Amino acid sequence: MEAMALLTLGTVLQRWVPMPRWSRVLGRPGSVPEGWANTRQRALPQRAATPVERRVALAVRAGGRRLPWNPTCLAEAIAGQTLLRQFGQPGVVVIGLRATDEGPWDAHAWLLGRRGALTGGPAAQGFTATTVFEVPTGPTARELVAT
Repeated sequence: MEAMALLTLGTVLQRWVPMPRWSRVLGRPGSVPEGWANTRQRALPQRAATPVERRVALAVRAGGRRLPWNPTCLAEAIAGQTLLRQFGQPGVVVIGLRATDEGPWDAHAWLLGRRGALTGGPAAQGFTATTVFEVPTGPTARELVAT
């Protein structure tokens, strides 16, 4: 139920509130690691390092299936990061872009735990990381590149 509520909140924030007013929910903007800059992402494995990460990833997926709409990748990242922060195990939210034939850009967000993606990993293929959000008490994007 909590994941469903957070997915709903994430959807509302994304659609009707300017991102600068709520982005701190994701963490603080950090530096995109050199290994990610100007590099297209491969599909990321959905892999949890801890039981908390596993429960959060499953809750976000299950909550999304129960809603009458499909939550966006950003709403999933918001919900997942919020739940992880509640348990004291925040992740890193990554936002990436890729050029398309139909328009200027596609955007995608994914949430990384300590060993892999918790949300949005498989769909990250082909995107280039442009922004990362880190929580001071959690891992940095640079640390996750090394693992």
